[in-house]
Amino acid sequence: MAPQVPSAATLAKYGLTADEWLAIFERQGGVCAVCRKLPSTGRLNVDHEHVKGWKKLPADERKKYVRGLLCYVCNHRVLTRGVTVERLRGAVEYLSRGYAFQS
Repeated sequence: MAPQVPSAATLAKYGLTADEWLAIFERQGGVCAVCRKLPSTGRLNVDHEHVKGWKKLPADERKKYVRGLLCYVCNHRVLTRGVTVERLRGAVEYLSRGYAFQS
């Protein structure tokens, strides 16, 4: 499946060109940066840090906060707004402990 480069409007929202988006895609190996899969649709979301005043930043500044490309599930369920490295580490520790009633 070939990647679906976002529309010009979506790219502009993040301050990216199609070539820059494709460069990120290639650097990630052509897959979601988290789950390492390419959705059957070929679509990946642009993941960015949520900084105060981001929408008012010039395109060249917004581009600096782009972290990578993620599938819908990883973008909206794994790396939701407000997630931090500390929270993710806590989640890993929690999941590693197993079940509450496991002996």
